[in-house]
Amino acid sequence: MEALPLIDLRPLRDGSDPHAVVGALDAACTDLGFFVVTGHGLDPDLRAATKEQARRFFALPFEEKMEIAIARSTCHSGYVPPKTEALDPTVGADGKEALDITTDRAADHPEVMAGTPLHGSAQWPASLMPDFKSVADEYAKACLDINAHLMRGLALALGLDADAFVPMFTDPLGSLRMLHYAPVPVGDTTLGVAPHTDYGSLTLLAQNDIGGLQVAARGGGWIDVVTPPDALIVNLGDMIARWTNHRYVSTRHRVLNPTHGHRYSLPYFVTPDYHAVIEAIPTCVEPGAEPIHPPIGAGEYLQSRFEATHAYLGAPTDGQIDKHTVFVSK
Repeated sequence: MEALPLIDLRPLRDGSDPHAVVGALDAACTDLGFFVVTGHGLDPDLRAATKEQARRFFALPFEEKMEIAIARSTCHSGYVPPKTEALDPTVGADGKEALDITTDRAADHPEVMAGTPLHGSAQWPASLMPDFKSVADEYAKACLDINAHLMRGLALALGLDADAFVPMFTDPLGSLRMLHYAPVPVGDTTLGVAPHTDYGSLTLLAQNDIGGLQVAARGGGWIDVVTPPDALIVNLGDMIARWTNHRYVSTRHRVLNPTHGHRYSLPYFVTPDYHAVIEAIPTCVEPGAEPIHPPIGAGEYLQSRFEATHAYLGAPTDGQIDKHTVFVSK
């Protein structure tokens, strides 16, 4: 059975032998753009606590979850009900429910004051779950630390200075997404998440042992992703593919709904600073050739993908909740 590459990040993180990791990263990014990492430094207790906060949130009554519906947000933060996001409109809306927790920026943050899209205050279930914010903030901080190490490794793999990507991540558009997939009857073929690529630079995914994540294999078919305990799945998003002129790949993946038990997962999506320009690295373009994609702002690209997939932003879905009536009176 085909499996994702397994990479120990410890020699990169502690600086003992970073180049021992760089070759493995380069091979994984060139092949599928998906790999599994150990030695990442994420505390297992923090991971378990964050998963428990997700489980408790999704167990709340629907009306209470809708009090922080994403359509109430100015910065794409909040609860996403089932059937209101269509990552592949040709197969219908996704079955999962989600809670998007974007970087929480106060009203006096310069980008918030400037009215920059995707910047603002995150929505929190604080009155119902007083420990939620502190746990989620700690988890996000840990993920951004892992991202910094990985981006240093990718820079070295691409023949760049180790800190080449640092200026692009001074105030990144990070987002912790909590996902819940309720079990469906055996034989139900509804997808929890339709085939798609991720939009940003890197995704760091913690999943439980229910299974369901599948990655498109290069030769056709799907690879079932199974991970060792406490390992993280890492995949490249569209912006890495654009940066590297598709030397590194952003691969389609999907999630099957479980037929036994509840699937919970914690993807942390990292996108560079809103104003960072995503354009092909010159060393990834053949002499005399044109880049595959024109330059684009990271925030502009991310916003365009949200608008194409979320009902509250006008995207068509087969959901039962109209994008204009998703609010519940308090």
